[in-house]
Amino acid sequence: MRSVTYTLTPTRGYFDRGAERLRERGVTFESILDIDRLEDGTIITQKVVRGDRTAVREALEETGEAVVDYQLTDTDRTTILQLHYRPSELVDELLGIHHRHAVLLDYPLAYIGPENRSLRVAEIGRETALRRVLEETRALVDVEIERLGNYDPSEERAFADLTERQREVLRVAIEEGYYEEPRQVTYEDIAGRLDCSTGTVGQHLRRIEARLMSTLVAGNERCSETDRDRDPAPSRSVR
Repeated sequence: MRSVTYTLTPTRGYFDRGAERLRERGVTFESILDIDRLEDGTIITQKVVRGDRTAVREALEETGEAVVDYQLTDTDRTTILQLHYRPSELVDELLGIHHRHAVLLDYPLAYIGPENRSLRVAEIGRETALRRVLEETRALVDVEIERLGNYDPSEERAFADLTERQREVLRVAIEEGYYEEPRQVTYEDIAGRLDCSTGTVGQHLRRIEARLMSTLVAGNERCSETDRDRDPAPSRSVR
């Protein structure tokens, strides 16, 4: 497995017109905590934003039918916006690329650059899948690769943190080919085997992926620190 971190910058200056309306009212996007692309083409996402709540509400209401529903939750100095909406064509195409090649997003995704108009994305997947994601994404927006590296999901202790039901969902997803390239099945196919709803499958897989990635990244960081501690002092060259 490989990991890649890269920055997306839309050539028109924004990913979605609704987001631009928020910026025009002084709202700043900080990060994306989660994205769920539903079968009806709509998106449910959680974003950390900074700005006046009234401005957020007014901007969202101006979008008309694009916004299905939303909820605002205050935290310390920031606000979490949970938004269910119909995405722009650009956002839909970008998410379609991610879904088509079965790569995992490593949340949170951070907004960076002037006025936070660019988005830093970290993904994990097979090298061929990541390469295709980057190639197809470059056809839509500007892409700047920041970091490439290996990702080793071999630590069994990561799976020990999952509940019995989560391990069952993950096992069925793998058996059915959900993480194959290209992806072989949908949430509906997995739900059929597990006798549950597609929404339940999606919720389980998002939590599984978030738990595994956070655990494995922490483990890799500890391994890197240990390797550095064990590195001997550089030997002198022989002349």
